[in-house]
Amino acid sequence: MKNDKQKIEIFFENYALKVSRFSKPEMRSGKTPDFKVQNSSGELLCYCEVKSVEPGIGGIGKDPIFNRLTDDINKAMKQFDAVNPDLVLPNVLAFVNHDSLCGFPDLYGVLTGNAIIESSKAIPIYRLYSEGRIKDKKDRIHLFVWLDDFKPFRLLFSQTNENHHKLLCSFLNINPSTIKIIESK
Repeated sequence: MKNDKQKIEIFFENYALKVSRFSKPEMRSGKTPDFKVQNSSGELLCYCEVKSVEPGIGGIGKDPIFNRLTDDINKAMKQFDAVNPDLVLPNVLAFVNHDSLCGFPDLYGVLTGNAIIESSKAIPIYRLYSEGRIKDKKDRIHLFVWLDDFKPFRLLFSQTNENHHKLLCSFLNINPSTIKIIESK
């Protein structure tokens, strides 16, 4: 996990941003995300929580990958709410994936309820997860970062808060009009 936090720290450093940990008194007062993300002048831009996706145990019934991802989202929201309950700043949830059976399409399915087929059409087959216990929580996270061990990183913006969306795009040097929006059937 420590190495995963370093990977996310490097991710932000690539955009001339720095991360800092919460102080011990802040951490003693309750749950906190892993990082505060600041620009070069020290202005606080967002909060970031890092979750490691480790290989899981297969089983019968609900998809264990989807259950692990929804657990991580649920736990992260408790950490974000402890320091940012009014969503004054954007919340960023970063996943560092080490599970070869799990990938960005799984996160996408959990968040949107959709599977993407080759024609780039979205099919709503994962609503059990997207409309379940994370239904109201997922929209309180403004950016999902997905890092695989040997693949380029992926970003998924919730776009639930226009100001937060613009801020995130700004400090990540992304033109908002280039973000592909996939509609479900």
